[in-house]
Amino acid sequence: MPPAAPDIHALIAACRRGEARGQEAFYRRYFPLLLPVCLRYLGNRDRSVEVLNRAMLRIFQSLDDYTDEGKLEGWLTTVTRNTVLTYIRDESRAQRRFLDRSFVWPASVPNGALEKLAAEDILRLLERLPDHLRIVFSLVVFDGYTHAEVAAELEIAETASRWRLMKSRELLQGYYRAVHPGKENEL
Repeated sequence: MPPAAPDIHALIAACRRGEARGQEAFYRRYFPLLLPVCLRYLGNRDRSVEVLNRAMLRIFQSLDDYTDEGKLEGWLTTVTRNTVLTYIRDESRAQRRFLDRSFVWPASVPNGALEKLAAEDILRLLERLPDHLRIVFSLVVFDGYTHAEVAAELEIAETASRWRLMKSRELLQGYYRAVHPGKENEL
């Protein structure tokens, strides 16, 4: 019979002391919870694991700041999401020097069609979106960010955020129709 899993308070105490076994047990315990957060934004498993490793390092370095007042899973998710957004911002800055600055983003068109999609359909189809669209879609739809917040977080124009959400919805609808032919009226 395998040994019982240590309680979370003992695990956190071991991590705070810098014990490798405690950190490994903590990592293994929360990896399945936190990897989908990274995947939702990055879409690529290898990059997601890389960024999750950065998030775990940040978590281990910040465990002294965790006060047991809130839910640990919520705190871990927040640290992970912030690590992902920092990674995205850094990547965006590196790529920004190659963008055509003369392009003007079109205005957003309201669209409620995705409301009828099942969550598992959206998650499966999300990985097909280009990074810049998937990130905005995830921030607005899953995390409830406003376009102003997305613009500030990603260092883009608010109109770019609106356009990216509109474009991601259009692409998701197209992907959905391709997978579910004959269900055009459901959207």
